[in-house]
Amino acid sequence: MIKYMNENYRISHNKEKYTDPIYFHSHDFYEIYFFVDGNVKYYIENESYALSKGDVLIIPPGKLHRPVIDGDQVYERYVLWISSRYASTNRGIACFTNEIIQMTEEKNTRLTSFEGDELRALTGLFDKLLESYVSSDPLAVFTAGSCITLISEAILRKLKTAPRAAEEQEDLIRQVISYINRNVVNAPSLEELSVRFFVSKYYLSHKFKEHTKTTVHQYILMKKVNLAKELLEKGISPQEVCESCGFSTYSNFYKAFSAQTGSSPKQFRRQIK
Repeated sequence: MIKYMNENYRISHNKEKYTDPIYFHSHDFYEIYFFVDGNVKYYIENESYALSKGDVLIIPPGKLHRPVIDGDQVYERYVLWISSRYASTNRGIACFTNEIIQMTEEKNTRLTSFEGDELRALTGLFDKLLESYVSSDPLAVFTAGSCITLISEAILRKLKTAPRAAEEQEDLIRQVISYINRNVVNAPSLEELSVRFFVSKYYLSHKFKEHTKTTVHQYILMKKVNLAKELLEKGISPQEVCESCGFSTYSNFYKAFSAQTGSSPKQFRRQIK
């Protein structure tokens, strides 16, 4: 379980050689990923980004994502996690968060890049936020809030001036993921996908796992559970959520939800009240 300072945020700065594979996963919070060094290709569902120094990715809650890391090179990054509750209740941060997400949709990209003086200023803000995060000074929480606001403001400013990303030719797996995402509730089987995209199910299964490090079935379950969490947070009963998310039985829903969240649907609903 991830703990936030005052249940608001968490920040880390890591620099190491990283050889273990990272699988598709999602969070219940906003992630601001600031890339410093290494050789990394980052996947956010059906999107992919070859990263360069100074790149910043904005990953909303519920989006499945994973980096593919060249373990021969040192991998350095800052990662800032902002809780959804903090982002919605802090008026200043809420304004920036909502506009940033809207801008990434308009610009057709979740990436923006910093260089020169702007990169140095952004790095300074992340370092100051990290200093506040570990500080025992009771005033540090106010410094942290200011840093998060300034980081968000800098990202939004860069997004506003960035050109809209060109439409990228979609490969097979991107098309498959996009199709699954549009049809999560009545999600197609591997066999149905193979027919729709004119490939054998064995080839599709192999290529999908190569891209996502998971199976089509598991990917669909992750998306369904993310949807279930959103509905439970709105106060909908577990039984209704089960039906709304397209699970065949409550038992299947219970098993999938518990495996991914560590709690039953009813426990999850009680925790957020």
